[in-house]
Amino acid sequence: MKKQSLRGVWNYRRGRGKWEKREVPFSALAVGHSECEREFDLEYSAPRVELKLEGITYEATVILNGVTLGKMLPYSEYTFDITDIVKAKKNTLCVLLEDISPAFGPVAGWENFGGIIRDVYINYKNEEEILDVFFYTELKNDYLDAICTLELLGKCTDGATYEITLADGENVIYKAETDAKTEKYSFEVKNVKLWSPDTPNLYNLQIKLLKNGEIRDIYITKVGFREIKCERHRFLLNGKPLFLCGVCKHEMVGDSGHVVPEELIRRDLEMIKELGCNFVRLVHYPHSKRTLEIADELGLMVSEEPGLWWSDTSNREIAEGSIEVLRRTILRDRNHPSVAFWLCFNECRFTEEFLIESAKMCKAMDPTRLVSGANCMSNEETLKYYNICGFDFYTMHPYSQSFDMSKEASKILTDKPLVFTEWGGHFVYDNPKIMREFIYEMRRLYEKNSDGAALAGAFLWCFAEVNDFNRERPAVIDGRLLEGLVDYDRNPRMCYTVFKNAWDEDMCPVEYKYNVCGKLPDKLLPLAYKCGGTDYQRLAEEYFLIPKPSFFTEQRPRRIKVGPVCETVPNEAIRKTPLVLYPNDLIEFSCGFECDGIIIIGGTDVLAGYPLGDYGDTVAMLTVVFASGEKREYKLRGGIEITTSFATYRSSRIDPVADKAPRFMEFSYDGSFERYVMNKITLPFEKRERVISAGIAGEAGHITLTYALFGYEK
Repeated sequence: MKKQSLRGVWNYRRGRGKWEKREVPFSALAVGHSECEREFDLEYSAPRVELKLEGITYEATVILNGVTLGKMLPYSEYTFDITDIVKAKKNTLCVLLEDISPAFGPVAGWENFGGIIRDVYINYKNEEEILDVFFYTELKNDYLDAICTLELLGKCTDGATYEITLADGENVIYKAETDAKTEKYSFEVKNVKLWSPDTPNLYNLQIKLLKNGEIRDIYITKVGFREIKCERHRFLLNGKPLFLCGVCKHEMVGDSGHVVPEELIRRDLEMIKELGCNFVRLVHYPHSKRTLEIADELGLMVSEEPGLWWSDTSNREIAEGSIEVLRRTILRDRNHPSVAFWLCFNECRFTEEFLIESAKMCKAMDPTRLVSGANCMSNEETLKYYNICGFDFYTMHPYSQSFDMSKEASKILTDKPLVFTEWGGHFVYDNPKIMREFIYEMRRLYEKNSDGAALAGAFLWCFAEVNDFNRERPAVIDGRLLEGLVDYDRNPRMCYTVFKNAWDEDMCPVEYKYNVCGKLPDKLLPLAYKCGGTDYQRLAEEYFLIPKPSFFTEQRPRRIKVGPVCETVPNEAIRKTPLVLYPNDLIEFSCGFECDGIIIIGGTDVLAGYPLGDYGDTVAMLTVVFASGEKREYKLRGGIEITTSFATYRSSRIDPVADKAPRFMEFSYDGSFERYVMNKITLPFEKRERVISAGIAGEAGHITLTYALFGYEK
């Protein structure tokens, strides 16, 4: 019944280094392992106390007063019963985060951010409580009336009841009471106001758990009356055909990571609505639940997915993690009228087992909604495997410079609705002519609704520019994926108005409405896309933009011409740089001067230094020989004295920080793709001493790059 927020200032540290202050929720560049900690007192007393975390990235271990409560997967809500662990005063809550190493979580498809990205709070509960409510409807009598069904899960004792109230604003249209042991309850409502993009009517649902006349728990949400189903080539919304016109939207705005203020979420969705869209594909991970609430209010349909991108689902950790995240997302969001369907994946390496398991889970958790996956398999394999797993409609990502590929998919995938869950990209970015022609051709496929070729929906890639450090031109320039209708700061790009007008019935030229579909020109890419002798159409086919005939694809970094690909750097190339130290190598320096200590400039690990390696691992050993004959050894450890050289990893910037080695310099090549850091390690002596020599020995398994070593005077 009562709630205590744990938002605010927490203690935070990278690795196990120095504590600093950090506002929670937060989203930050990946640092490998980090720890968040705060103390709190209970504000209330109650029979039961729960701790709830609404989302982290990408893996967390939650500890309260030294007791491990459990682990968390990304983006998802977790509730922990802490009744027997929490104290009235001075509780210590610690959240250990991993943002690079988890098998399921970080991917190369977008910039990865670590953090406690959503709310943390304490719930004070009675012994009786409402655990879950699932509301769904069956529309009847030509969509005038509705049978409402509530699936109820509660923890209650004899004599408890549910009081159910459904209201249209202040007007109560249904109120009743039933035994709290009821698991399914149905009632009829007459003359309902339907929810749709044109009329996003919402009702207030309230369920009270009562015992002896007292409110023991209460559940409040907004619901809507709407029906989405498939009919041959099309979707029907409330019995009427509707083309799903939408865009793909990441949650991130600028450098915000996954912590986006509500006003920015609303601004984005209002802009998308003004474009004439009725749909937003929330890519590629569960977004904030506030996004769903605003979509309900504005009348935007959405889809949700678990966070996969070219992932190998034969890896059970990845497969099971994604299914569990989507399961938790369905439980969180299945009462939102804006949710049209669930997407089990995005562009993955599949196994038949994964497809079947994910579809089965979605249908079990929410039998009222459609299920599919965002796909770039071949048409033939899509036809086969989507029917094996029981998906409700086909999807395709027809990235190409002409409409031929899209047309071919529409001819083969005809027994269910077909949606282009992504289209466009750099092939149409800032190219009004191609943008307009693609939209007209898609409109024609929908309007003709032929058994020979049809289309039910299309989602443009993408709405807004986002950070990406893993692709080359023309898609990415200086670390930004420049394929959006709006730029980084939400200023409209060249095709913004073109996109809006091309879907407008009144703006569509007569020849595109009624003429027989003709073939688009073979060469639509502007000359600028061929600059430097690079054929980007050939590269697109070589990578993944055009579906392969193979059912299996693989996640990998893009094959770009810039950026570090550490695993393939030849030893000979590294040896050309100054003072390179190999495992078991020794680099010695002749000194012969008095100093107060030694400074190492650029002490970084070329391959696996923290945060790409483990915190605290000994990377190298510095041995100093003094005039007195004494030898003194200093460990150089990951995250303490040593970091990785790289400030970019896969598609993301990362933040390599060492506790005792502040950053001395950072530099980059080719804009933001190759970003490097150098550190300054200071090793003071207790008194001024004469140094005869110094040597750095590499530990097994590491290659350490050292630019300079010299003594200093205070």
